[in-house]
Amino acid sequence: MKKFFSMLSMFIAVAITTISCSSDDEVIPPSTLATITDFTLSIDGLSADDIVYDLGTNITVAVPYGTSLIGVVPNITLSNGATISPASGEEITFVDGEPTTFTVTAEDGTTTKEYTVTVNVSNVDTTSSGTKLKTYEIADLYGENSITTYIYNDFNLVSEYTKKQDDWGDITTTVYTLVYNDNNQVIEKKSTTQSTIYTYENDKIIKAVYKVDDVLTYTYDYSYNEAGDLTKEKRTDHTDEDSVTEVLFTLVDGNVTVENRFGSDYTASYDDKNNPFKGMYPAAYAAINVGIQSVSTNNPVSGTLADDTVTYVYNSDSYPLGASYTYFEGAATVKKTYTYYAE
Repeated sequence: MKKFFSMLSMFIAVAITTISCSSDDEVIPPSTLATITDFTLSIDGLSADDIVYDLGTNITVAVPYGTSLIGVVPNITLSNGATISPASGEEITFVDGEPTTFTVTAEDGTTTKEYTVTVNVSNVDTTSSGTKLKTYEIADLYGENSITTYIYNDFNLVSEYTKKQDDWGDITTTVYTLVYNDNNQVIEKKSTTQSTIYTYENDKIIKAVYKVDDVLTYTYDYSYNEAGDLTKEKRTDHTDEDSVTEVLFTLVDGNVTVENRFGSDYTASYDDKNNPFKGMYPAAYAAINVGIQSVSTNNPVSGTLADDTVTYVYNSDSYPLGASYTYFEGAATVKKTYTYYAE
């Protein structure tokens, strides 16, 4: 009996050893994962906080104005056993706004996955300064696309501006001149074909007469509240049986919070920064040019003009250098760019 149990014990021991050896010799197949698990860039002159990433199969990277994309070093972490080309740690020269393809090969040597990396250099110099607007550019697919350049007189008031407008490839350029009287009040705005004459009362513009090729087109009448804020602009269209339209304004702290046009209210809330059109014109002329997207004290950040919020980049004097937002539920994107005269 003892001999039987001894032989049985030996048999079990041999079986366990055989199983153990078989487990140790099991071949694990190479991984088929070809994934970037982490991605950063090392760029001369920039800290990690200067670089913004949007990771995914199409990786986008945002870097500040003036950044050189020569000799950029990607730092890439991959799934186990995978390799990548271009390699992590290898210097690369990116082209602003153009995708660069990175190919990840899994450990099995056959499974691959492509990633694109696009580095976008900001076109806005956030280190610049200035309070006197030089150019104002609008890029709006379904709206206005134009760039306006301003010239000032010795009193730092706009004396002339040139507007170049692109209407679906039809480009027109118009030069407007502001004519001042001895009291530095605008008495006329004119171009080669248009003229608007202003009438004053108690240092306020109460009427404007607009002509095209010397033909009376519109007459404007302006109303104000006790604080001197514009409350109503009434326009009489002399080309349409003297039909009348009105725009009503509600101003709070120099900002138009409600603008009623053709019976519809357009609303806005504002930041605490400087509006780029502030101070460009004498007070009376500025008063009749107020609006959510024109002359005000601050800048609109939300309201009916945008799906969500308007994003701004400001210079060191707290004037906007750029603004962007979407409307039509993201179908349209608006970008605005501002430059200033050096002071």
